[in-house]
Amino acid sequence: MNRKLRLLLLATLSVSFLTISAQEGMFGYIDFNSTLRLMPEYMEAEINLQKMQSDYREEIERSKREFERQYIEFMLEQDHLSASVVAKRQRELQLLMDNNAAFRDKIQKDIEIKRDELLVPIKKKLLKAVSEVCLEKSLDYVIDTGKGTYLYINESKGVDITEQVFRQLGIDVHEESVTEGNLPVIVQEDKK
Repeated sequence: MNRKLRLLLLATLSVSFLTISAQEGMFGYIDFNSTLRLMPEYMEAEINLQKMQSDYREEIERSKREFERQYIEFMLEQDHLSASVVAKRQRELQLLMDNNAAFRDKIQKDIEIKRDELLVPIKKKLLKAVSEVCLEKSLDYVIDTGKGTYLYINESKGVDITEQVFRQLGIDVHEESVTEGNLPVIVQEDKK
């Protein structure tokens, strides 16, 4: 019985030691979205999206002017029109207004689809850089500080991997601008 007790005690201690060791892993932290916004590819995607929105805005304005023109024309003529013509014109105006609303909704969906299409490869590139830094630093996991869901980070147990990720992406950020709370100065390096 004594031997069984020793084996049980040894097994319990081994499991406890493994559990404690697993809980003391190193972690990294980074503000994912802020880092994403500093990537040249992201800035390029935003410029493309702004151009797309501008083009759509011009078409919306044109449709709005056309509706207003037809509405004013109708208001000026309605007293001289028969009831059936007034009803027909009202249906036409209602249809035009409905079509404009549907077009605005479609534009919004198109922009969201395009945003996702442009950002997915950029996010994958950033995630790859984060993974590579974690492998270099032997980190077990990464916390996204931009989400604001953490209550405390013990910086002696964790590693801020932001600068290493910038280097991995080929982005040179001058540290003094980051620490002063200014927008970082970005210099794109050729990464070959």
